[in-house]
Amino acid sequence: MRRMSNGILNKHQLRTEETHARLLKAAEEVFVRDGYEGAQLSEISSLAGRTKGAVYAHFKNKEDLFLALFEHRTKQYIDRFLTKLEGCSNPQQRRGAFREFYVELAHDRTWPILTLEFKLYSLRHPDSKERLRNAFEMTKPPNGEALYEQTFGPLTGEQRAERDLSIAALGPVVSGLILESHFEPDSLSEDGIRALLGRIFDALFPARP
Repeated sequence: MRRMSNGILNKHQLRTEETHARLLKAAEEVFVRDGYEGAQLSEISSLAGRTKGAVYAHFKNKEDLFLALFEHRTKQYIDRFLTKLEGCSNPQQRRGAFREFYVELAHDRTWPILTLEFKLYSLRHPDSKERLRNAFEMTKPPNGEALYEQTFGPLTGEQRAERDLSIAALGPVVSGLILESHFEPDSLSEDGIRALLGRIFDALFPARP
């Protein structure tokens, strides 16, 4: 968002910023409730208290709005993750904070399902698939390699490759368990999923002595 020379937003800029935030909030509610393909821009604009034209003033189409919401949500997750690591002074504490953050992902039963739906949609739409891949790249933690080295210690090239493979598996594991929990709620309760995520994390990233 551009700011005036004195660093203060004018009324038009404030309203634009507010509208953007309202649309993202409304979009999240409608996407979660109706799914990606079922969501209607008219419903999102109405819930946000704006016109449908306001949606198109900020986003090209529904896909553009969803990807903006995806980037917004992912950045929120990254900020939470980095905040957890800020108070850590050694690799053991950082690993513990990483594990705690990962286990807590079991609490959200809606966003992983919505993300899976869009991934399936994008498989049939190559342009959408590429945009989603780009969105993933844009939302990776800054200085990721240094961050992981501080958490897991210095590694050889082969060990880094194994670590990166393990990190890449973390998200899909959560999504898969959340999806199955809707069909087996007794076996895969939130507490059960949290326990499984902890065991999976420990297997992928065993604590160093």
